[in-house]
Amino acid sequence: MAWCGEPSRNAVPPAGGITSTFSIVAVDPETGVCGAAVASKYPAVGKVVPYVRGGVGAFCTQHWHNPKYGNQALDLLAAGKPPEEVLTELLRDDPQREQRQLGIIDAKGRAANRNPSGAEKASEYWGAMSGKFYACQGNTLAGPEVITAMARAYEKTAGSVADRLMAALVAGDRAGGDHRGRLAAGIRVAHPDHPGNWFELDVDDSSDAVEELARKYAAVEHAAKGTGATSRKVENESNRVRLIFDTDMGNDIDDALALGVIHGLQSRGECELLAVTLSKDNEFAAPYVDLVNTFYGRPEIPVGVGRNGKTPEDSKYIRLPAEAKDEQGRQRYPHRLKSGKDAPEAVGLLRKVLAAQPDGSVVMVVVGFSTNLARLIESRADEHSKLPGQDLIARKCRLLSMMGGMFSPQKREKEYNVYTDLAAAKKVFAEWPTPVVASGFEIGQAIKYPATSIVYDFRYVAHHPLREAYELYQKMPYDRETWDLTSVLYAVRPNQGYFGLSQPGKIEVDNHEITQFKPAEGGPHRHLTVTPEQIVRVREALVQLASQPPGP
Repeated sequence: MAWCGEPSRNAVPPAGGITSTFSIVAVDPETGVCGAAVASKYPAVGKVVPYVRGGVGAFCTQHWHNPKYGNQALDLLAAGKPPEEVLTELLRDDPQREQRQLGIIDAKGRAANRNPSGAEKASEYWGAMSGKFYACQGNTLAGPEVITAMARAYEKTAGSVADRLMAALVAGDRAGGDHRGRLAAGIRVAHPDHPGNWFELDVDDSSDAVEELARKYAAVEHAAKGTGATSRKVENESNRVRLIFDTDMGNDIDDALALGVIHGLQSRGECELLAVTLSKDNEFAAPYVDLVNTFYGRPEIPVGVGRNGKTPEDSKYIRLPAEAKDEQGRQRYPHRLKSGKDAPEAVGLLRKVLAAQPDGSVVMVVVGFSTNLARLIESRADEHSKLPGQDLIARKCRLLSMMGGMFSPQKREKEYNVYTDLAAAKKVFAEWPTPVVASGFEIGQAIKYPATSIVYDFRYVAHHPLREAYELYQKMPYDRETWDLTSVLYAVRPNQGYFGLSQPGKIEVDNHEITQFKPAEGGPHRHLTVTPEQIVRVREALVQLASQPPGP
C-alpha cells in the first residue's frame, strides 16, 4: 500500500550492524521530488536504509548502517551543504567510517558516494556509480553488473522518479542483486508539497522481494507513478509472460498436456501462471487442475469455475486421478480442492487477478469454449475494479491466444470450441479489445504428440498425473493432436519462429457455424500457420516442455 506521513523507524537492525544491500537515490530538480529504493537479504531495509525529503534530497546508509545519519544528512543538505561535505562531516569522527557505505543526492542533482573500503572479503562485491540526477551503490553483490544494470535502467527508463527507481531496482535484482538472498525491498518518494514520505512501499519477508515489490508497485494507484506504459516497463523487466489459462479440462486430453507445457515454461522462468479458469462445469475439473498445479510445486495458483457451463459430463481422466489413493489411504496426488463447488466463480476470479496486474501485461490463453471470456466482457464494476469488463480487459491484457476455429483453405468444417458455445465465441470475436491470435484446428491436427513420449518421458516418478490422464483418456498407444499446446507455446514464445502468422484481419462465424477470416489492414485478428519444418520444431519443443519434471 502507499500512504503519507513519517515511516516507522523502530525496525530492529541486523546483528553486527551490517546492512548488505543495493540501493539507488534520485531526484527531479524541476519538481523537487526526491526518492530512494533499496533491496537486501535482511528484513525491513526500507525502514532503516533510505531517507528522503522533498525539495532537499535523498540519502542511504548501508553496510554497518547508522540510522542516526539519515535525518542528520538531510538537515545538512537543507542547510545548503553540498553532498560531498555532508558525507565528510558525517564520517569525520566515525571510528567505523571505513565500514560505511553511503549514497547521497541533493535537490539540484549533485551526488556523492562513500564505499566500505575496509569491508571484509565476505562483503564483496561492493561498488557505486552516479549519473545525471541519481547515484546507486551496493555491497555483498553478485558482481559489478548489478550496479551498472541499475544505472543503465534508471537512465533509459522514462516516467516519474518512482518509475525509474523501480526499474533500476528490478534491473539490479535481475542482474544478481545481493548474492545471499532477496528477503526485503522498499521504495520511498518525497514531494515538497507533502509532509513526510509522499509514497512508501515495502516487502519485508519474501523469497523474491524485488519482484513482489514490482507487482505491488504496478498494482497500486498513486500520483508518484508515471504513465501506465512506464509502469509496464518496470514490471516487465523480468520478461516473464503473465499468463491466465482458460480451459475445458476434462474433455480432450490436450488440455492436460497444455497445462504441463505451462509448468515447464514457468520452471524455465519464461512465464508465470496467474490463474486457471474452467469453462467445463464438472466437479472433478477443478480438483484435477489443482492436483496438477500441486504436483508441479505450485499449489497456490488459484482455480476458478464457470457456473452452469457447457459439457458438465463426467470424464474419467480427471475423476480417477482426483479420487486416487495410495496404499495408506492418502491422496495419490495431493490437492486442496475436493470439488469444483469449492472453487471461486471464474469471472470473479478473473477480475480479481486482472485488477492486481500491471497495465498491458497479461496474456490470456483460452483452449476451450469462450464462455468465461464472454462473461468477463459483460461483467460490471466490483470490489476488485471500478472498470466494466471490456475496459478492464483493455487495460490489463495485451494478447488473447486462442485455440479455436479452422482456417485451412480446403475441407473447412465447424470447430468444437466455437460451436459448443457459439454465442460466446461470436461475442469474443466481435468485442474482445486486444489483439487475438487463433490456432486453428488444422495446426494442432498437423502436429501429433507422440505416444512414445508418454511411455518413456514421464517415468521419472511412479505416478504422474499427466501420464495417468493420457492413459485413461484412450487406449494406449496413440498419438494425439496438439491443439491446445500450440496456443500455449505461441503465447509464451511468439517470436521464436515456431509458427507463421496470417496477415491482419477479422475472424467471424458464418451461418454454418464455420469461422471465416477476412484480411483487413490493421485488423485485430490473425491466425497461425505452420510449415513442415516448423512442425518438427514444434513437436520437439512440446515434448521437452510437457515432460519436464517439476522445477522451481
